[in-house]
Amino acid sequence: MPEGIYQANPPEPYENRKGKQPTLLSNDVVKVLLSSPNTWFRIAERSKWISGVKQNIESMTQRNISHLADKGKFEIQQRKNINSNNIDIYCRFVTTNNEEE
Repeated sequence: MPEGIYQANPPEPYENRKGKQPTLLSNDVVKVLLSSPNTWFRIAERSKWISGVKQNIESMTQRNISHLADKGKFEIQQRKNINSNNIDIYCRFVTTNNEEE
């Protein structure tokens, strides 16, 4: 065999992406939300209110969800947790069909 050529399987998509990776709405969280549309889930707890990340998710500009813009949208709610004094982040995926209702 020529030098530099060897048998190998390609890595999973997005496994070797460059740049900052999503932490709040990661691919695993997106899968859960898409499997149960229109259902609220508590997805995270943060020490501060989120604003920019919330905006990126709701405007569907985050890279790992931008391809879903024609299928529906993500909604985010933030509530102060009185027990931990942190902010609970809730999210749901609303399908395009249910947006009109």
